[in-house]
Amino acid sequence: MHPRRVQPTLEVVVTEASIDSAERYQRYGIPELGFRNYWYPAMTARSLGKKPKAVRLLGENIVVFRDGAGVYALQDRCPHRGAKLSPGRCEFPGSGSISCPYHGWTFDGRSGKLVAALMEGPDAAVVNKVGVKSYPVAVRAGLIFIFVGDMEAPPVEDDLPPFMADPAKFFSLSVGVEYANNWRSVVDNFPYDHHAQYVHRNSPELIFMPQLPFAQRITFEDLDGNNGLSFHALGGINKANFPGLGVFPRREFWRFLKPTGRANVGGWDQSKAFRLYGIKSQLELRLPSNVTVGRKSGEYSLVQWAVPVDEHRTILFNINCFRRNGALGELWNRLHYYSWRRWVHDWLFSGQDKTVIEASPPGPERLSRTDAGLVAWRRYAGENARRPPTKLAGLRDAS
Repeated sequence: MHPRRVQPTLEVVVTEASIDSAERYQRYGIPELGFRNYWYPAMTARSLGKKPKAVRLLGENIVVFRDGAGVYALQDRCPHRGAKLSPGRCEFPGSGSISCPYHGWTFDGRSGKLVAALMEGPDAAVVNKVGVKSYPVAVRAGLIFIFVGDMEAPPVEDDLPPFMADPAKFFSLSVGVEYANNWRSVVDNFPYDHHAQYVHRNSPELIFMPQLPFAQRITFEDLDGNNGLSFHALGGINKANFPGLGVFPRREFWRFLKPTGRANVGGWDQSKAFRLYGIKSQLELRLPSNVTVGRKSGEYSLVQWAVPVDEHRTILFNINCFRRNGALGELWNRLHYYSWRRWVHDWLFSGQDKTVIEASPPGPERLSRTDAGLVAWRRYAGENARRPPTKLAGLRDAS
């Protein structure tokens, strides 16, 4: 079956106009605390040392700890007296357990079961009778992923862009930035909506480049596996005269560079990114909340992943994925990232989005032609989000 391809029209978007700030998500079933039953990056692997760390995902408090080669995640609350487990420690190295800092109740990191109550001695009657919630954990691309859900966890690779799941071909360098917003408004920034042509036009990355095309037509199609949409921008203009106002953009003498670089000519289906790594377009938006920004050369791609913390906070992970190109090539990419790209994109470029998004108060929205991709994404996400089998069966029975 060929992917479904949609040609959005102004008529489609006008029907979405003047939507209340709450209804814009409720009507599609997009939850405030994020889609459950997915893997989410929680932290970089290098940031987890010997001490346990507290994280909050989808409104749930979780303690993440390392014991030897194993990484574990449990509910961050001891059922004994309610103390947090995250200030605790692994009293028995090699056991994959963590002990509560209050009375030494010790929990198995794999199952969450209580395996010892240290202050009651080795014959404590409460052992194996209580426990805490445990979370599936996986380490991929230098990140610790946690599955928050109500069903058996699928392989973590199911929720990763395919190239990111292949450590033999790509390695990743990541940084997380906290947004004082609900995750939905952060993801709303991902679909192709022409904001980059305006918000980022004077960023260090683009200031010397020609004005990016605007007034483009946006098309989109399903990604394989019903886990996202691939966006394509067609046509567009670089300059226009606005009646009664003048020309935009005005003459900007500093834009002296021309689009250069390998693989900048030809269609996307002729690019190395598509042929070798299956990246279908410059922008792929996947469930639950991540976008891939590709490059035709296939040597670099950016994955941005919005991770819901709670109702009012989101962590945006910028995951910079580089193609493995020998030891010297990898060294160069690492130096380039830490000396330039981490600063110029992950902080400044993304910081421009953060400034606008955090300063946008809740309220009704009036969508227009540039929001065709946004509307498509909201509909798609609400219809295709992963749900436990029992819930799916219940929905079918109700229909």
